[in-house]
Amino acid sequence: MNPRVAWDASHGEFLISDYYYFSKLKLYAERAGIKLKEVHEFNELWNYDVVIFNYPEVSFREKEVERILEESKSIPVVFLAYYSNIDGVAENINRVVSKAGIVVENGVIIDERRNAGNPMFPIAEWRGCEVVMPCCAPVRGGIPLIVGKDVFAAKRENLVVFGTCVFWDNISIDLKDNRKLAISIFKGDI
Repeated sequence: MNPRVAWDASHGEFLISDYYYFSKLKLYAERAGIKLKEVHEFNELWNYDVVIFNYPEVSFREKEVERILEESKSIPVVFLAYYSNIDGVAENINRVVSKAGIVVENGVIIDERRNAGNPMFPIAEWRGCEVVMPCCAPVRGGIPLIVGKDVFAAKRENLVVFGTCVFWDNISIDLKDNRKLAISIFKGDI
């Protein structure tokens, strides 16, 4: 099955069509048979196999929060934040995920010893693979998915929360096993 992935475009996200940031990710997804679509209408998101909220800068309305929590019972819903609540993104994400017991903290994970050439690019573990998680806020609650010096991503049922949105940008996608992680997310295997 080739998964159909909705990349939300209704909350001010960085978009998959942004060539500068995501041209490699888009290409790798296409090669893996993943059907990625930017979706501009919130209610249309739920017609897809996986839903991505990549750095949502616009706050979620209460009805949207309820719908996300309900839909995440049956399909993967993935939130991607950034360190230190830049642009209020962690606050927007926490408005949703805190109701499921997960929180993106206001901070940054720095690892002086285990990194990809820069302490802001810490290396972490995911399913026996190494991934680089740049500019990542710590994530609390839920089941830890990606761990290293701290928790980089966690989930509760199908609701998945990452403390970073740049592990799959054009700079980081080819580091360690980041591409493998990205494709697994799109396939709903996270």
